[in-house]
Amino acid sequence: MDPLTFEKPGYSFSLVNIDCLPHSTHFNVLMALDAPIESLLPYLVACLPACTYVHGSGVVQLMDRGHIVAIYPDRLTITDVPDTTGAEALCAEYFALIERVQRELPRLTPVLRRQRSISVLDIYRRLPQTNCGLCLLPTCFAFAAAVFRGESVIGACKPVESTPSDFGELIEILQANGYQTP
Repeated sequence: MDPLTFEKPGYSFSLVNIDCLPHSTHFNVLMALDAPIESLLPYLVACLPACTYVHGSGVVQLMDRGHIVAIYPDRLTITDVPDTTGAEALCAEYFALIERVQRELPRLTPVLRRQRSISVLDIYRRLPQTNCGLCLLPTCFAFAAAVFRGESVIGACKPVESTPSDFGELIEILQANGYQTP
């Protein structure tokens, strides 16, 4: 059965089953753009600091609140969306970003290469590793993964929040990679 397509001004989107998880209740979103945005990709990167992009590759990739997002010249893909309402909100948000970049193009400096220089392990190694659970996750490693995916901010770790000076190196690395920090 073909996925149902939702038409919006400037784009359309459909929800498809996650092939590798046949029993999942979540979907992947395929968002088709009415007009190509290849020339905008380096400018989008300037507005998406926690992304990966190499000029000429034709794709900007990022983690956004637990979703893997890929922005191509003619489409976007967004993983692990629970329903049509969530898909519609994410598509509207990304289309608004594209429109904003088009409006602000003269004021933006294109970024031709951006790659994250931090991993989940890098974050974990710099955490207190007490597994205190005050961040509402069971382990420091789970918390590091949530920070890496953009599902949590480093300030949710109570030791980091209470003594940020003790975690200056971690905060600097996160900032350099486009993460929000306290």
